[in-house]
Amino acid sequence: MKRVTSEPRPNWRERCDEVGFSFYDLESEGGRPYWNEAAAYSFTSAEIDTLETATQELFDRCMEAVEVIVRAGRFAEFGIPPRFHELVRASWDDDDPTVYGRFDLIIDAAGIPKLLEFNADTPTSLVETAAAQWQWLEEVRGPEADQFNSLHEQLIEQWMHIRTARWGVAAGARLHLASLHDSGDGELIVEDFDTVAYMAETAKAAGFDPKLIFVEDITYSVDRSSFLDGDGEIIQHIFKLYPWEWMINEQFAGFLLPRRGTTNWVEPLWKLLLSNKQLLVVLWELFPGHPNLLPAYASASPLAGRAYVSKPRLGREGANVTIVDTDGAVLEQQPGGYGEEGFVYQQRADTVTIDGKNVVIGSWVVGETPAGIDIRETSSLITGDLAEFVPHFIEDALDAALDDEEDARDRPLGSRDNRAAE
Repeated sequence: MKRVTSEPRPNWRERCDEVGFSFYDLESEGGRPYWNEAAAYSFTSAEIDTLETATQELFDRCMEAVEVIVRAGRFAEFGIPPRFHELVRASWDDDDPTVYGRFDLIIDAAGIPKLLEFNADTPTSLVETAAAQWQWLEEVRGPEADQFNSLHEQLIEQWMHIRTARWGVAAGARLHLASLHDSGDGELIVEDFDTVAYMAETAKAAGFDPKLIFVEDITYSVDRSSFLDGDGEIIQHIFKLYPWEWMINEQFAGFLLPRRGTTNWVEPLWKLLLSNKQLLVVLWELFPGHPNLLPAYASASPLAGRAYVSKPRLGREGANVTIVDTDGAVLEQQPGGYGEEGFVYQQRADTVTIDGKNVVIGSWVVGETPAGIDIRETSSLITGDLAEFVPHFIEDALDAALDDEEDARDRPLGSRDNRAAE
């Protein structure tokens, strides 16, 4: 991939607003806005194919890992309280549906994607990936341009699948969508709200009647044996941008047990086993030497003499991450409020910088299918909350489209190319 300069649209803020992306001016590195279209990343179709293949491979291996964890009852490794072990097992065994997730990947010096972590429960950067960077592509790169991004269409398809095939409810069924209103200061968490509002648009297109609510307003009625929203309406189907590891340790958590099967939560409870970085340790245990994995352990001792990264099992946005050099010296570390849950230790990848930037690729999965990528960059070694979002495009998309058009003449009627970028 290459980093190229790009002329920002003179009205880019207004254009972002029009697709429901309003937190573009969040302060990032150097005081710059979070959304950065003064640059872009260019990929070849072959590079996109590599990313897509790696994403599918990682998702499949993650599903194998969950099966091993559940069958062996290894829930304690993930800090899950004993009273929820069987509930997690039931969620997995009943195949409770999932909508989406995002792998964070880096490309090593050999050009191989490597997994940093799996944001499987509450991934954000959704609206800027699915809507804002696609709008940028059409307006800046032109109608013949392309990017690896079918996120919007696949979300609608997945919600349709869940509504009809999984929950079996008619068009117009209520779907609650919840986010946390604030962090105790009364100020709306705009990033979470915009993310949930965008998800509501895709659910509506799939036939749901969406209702936006805040997590703080959810109550439980003992008399009605139901979770209720702030208007007293029973919650039967709900998408929540609120971590399971918080939910199961809160006062109302006990009510999750009797409501199993009558209140349907997305993401499902089995995602507890994927959103925890202990997953990295299990993956390396099960698939040592896998080309898309980095060695990861529950202690630092197996990595003695190698550069490694210490990560809290439930950390977010680079908080409490420490990078250690081969001689044990700390290269960089970030403060934060995580770590009581324990740490994992992952070998540091052999990476390269691009124009002085360290790049993390967010590779999205909808259902079980790769759906697109986003790019965040920073001059720091740790990708934290100051990283900037930069759009991308496929540089040889037009040539690929012409080749596909020619190939289509030789394919049977009704066949289709599965590459999600098309």
